[in-house]
Amino acid sequence: MHKLAGKAIVLDSDLSEIRLLLERYAGVLIDHDSEKFRAAVADYADFRHLNSGAELIALLRSSSAHCDGLLENLISGETSFFRYPQLFAAFQKVVMPEIAARKAGENPRSLRIWSAGCSTGEEAYSVAVSVCETLRGGSESWNIHIVASDIRREALTLAERGLYPEAALADFPREWIASYFARVGDHLLVKPRLRNLITFTPMNLAQANFIGRFDCIFCLDVLPHFSACQRIALLQRLHMFLEPGGYLFLGEEERIGPGANFMVETQGNCTYYRRALTAAAHAGK
Repeated sequence: MHKLAGKAIVLDSDLSEIRLLLERYAGVLIDHDSEKFRAAVADYADFRHLNSGAELIALLRSSSAHCDGLLENLISGETSFFRYPQLFAAFQKVVMPEIAARKAGENPRSLRIWSAGCSTGEEAYSVAVSVCETLRGGSESWNIHIVASDIRREALTLAERGLYPEAALADFPREWIASYFARVGDHLLVKPRLRNLITFTPMNLAQANFIGRFDCIFCLDVLPHFSACQRIALLQRLHMFLEPGGYLFLGEEERIGPGANFMVETQGNCTYYRRALTAAAHAGK
């Protein structure tokens, strides 16, 4: 038994039940003995003025919004601009030119990209800058739409605001900052030309919400948070969400095992994945 914040008394069995509830709801695999988990439960129980772990469990079962609230304290969502430089280099130098060539006959050409688990937005804006730089001078002939999703609404609020400390963009070329950001004190604000390419939306990746198909999906450092069963299910959904010939980017340490229906692509030390083109596409039909 643990006396947490305020009046709440939470049993070890309560922590195990809360862990299972969150795993079923969001696919997140949590070590129920970790101090971080105990502290997050304590904070949320105190915030809701609860008296026991049983009351907290009832609250979590009553509304998904309370699960979201607890997850806000559990998922750090650590991220940064161009977090994996080799990955973004492969995206700009290999993937984007291939997509552009494949869609050469379209007028206008469409480009749909999903940043799944976008956290506070740095990943989505990095993707948007990469697209603009790759299509420089020709982006007007494209319909570009980037969907950026996260389960944490507080993170999405920061992402939509698009305001970052100048130090967060210390490695950006000066011309990129001038093109895509405006100075606001010691912060940099995303300009509308970049912000307007992105739709931020709350989404639980453990649930089968179909939002259309994409040419590329960025799902960086998300899979390690999922249980093995949920990880397999998510990969199946990501495969379904990709257009034939579409690309999937994962974090540097993430790998997809055999049987996942993805083709493995490499560029230098970067590994990424691709959904196979249909037979008709291979035949040029």
